[in-house]
Amino acid sequence: MLNSHKAPHAGNSYRYIFLGASGRIGRLLRAVWSLGDARNLQVDWQFRHEMPELKNTLTWPDFSVLDPLLRHTDLFGDIDGFFVFLGDAQKASQTNESALTAHVTLVEQALNAAASIDVRRVIVASSSAVYGAGHGVPFHESDVLEPVNAYGVAKCEMEKVCRARANTLGIDLCFLRIGNVAGADALLGSAALWQQGDAPVVLDIFPDGQGPRRSYIGPQSLAFVLSGLAQQSGLLADVINVAAPQSVSMNALLDAAGIDWQARYVAASPLQDIALNCSLLEELVLVTNADSAPSNIIGQWRIALGAR
Repeated sequence: MLNSHKAPHAGNSYRYIFLGASGRIGRLLRAVWSLGDARNLQVDWQFRHEMPELKNTLTWPDFSVLDPLLRHTDLFGDIDGFFVFLGDAQKASQTNESALTAHVTLVEQALNAAASIDVRRVIVASSSAVYGAGHGVPFHESDVLEPVNAYGVAKCEMEKVCRARANTLGIDLCFLRIGNVAGADALLGSAALWQQGDAPVVLDIFPDGQGPRRSYIGPQSLAFVLSGLAQQSGLLADVINVAAPQSVSMNALLDAAGIDWQARYVAASPLQDIALNCSLLEELVLVTNADSAPSNIIGQWRIALGAR
């Protein structure tokens, strides 16, 4: 990053725009944002269509058209940063090449828009999918990227293209390589409507008697992380892994949620453990092993479901 970047102000309240408020992660965050310590961070939630029943919204359907953004700043004042959570991995096909390409374009347009109103910090959701298959050791931000599907490849391309664009624009850009967000992931997202008497969830179980282990984070913990990163006084790292400190087994999550599951026994595989090293995040924001507890993760998920 360029040393000439203007850091967000200190001491007063901050205002961010969250692009992608209707996505799975956006919906979860909106549900819990007001429940925790906002730490002087005001968030305006961007939608493509009018949402008159909601507070603190920005209707902005096309990021290449700046008028809605300019009107918003005229009404509410300067914006300190953007959270960019565009593209829904669970909603769109991860092999839809045109949709994935459009995602890269949207993020680049968001950067251009940020520069147009002198926003100097943009925090973009990337994905742990950029790392590829597990190799038994938690992924560090400096590891070689070896994505194994089209979604991971598109996220890699998005990082590459947008990093170059941000450097040109003089923007403090940070990519968050996020693990599984409870409720926005395939396991819990599909189990949200599960009731007693429904068919059990089929889960791969490895020779150690455990299911897949993944890096997870609950919606409230993620909101706390975003708030903390938004208010860092110095430039953020180019890339930060985001999850609770310890990985968690999927069978432990289902047990904590009271969801019946059925074992499908499989051979040992490095795919059992795909985790993130989040030591860099822990230097910036207070995340603890308590955030990794299955009961805590499920509790946050339940709260988000109930608050929506």
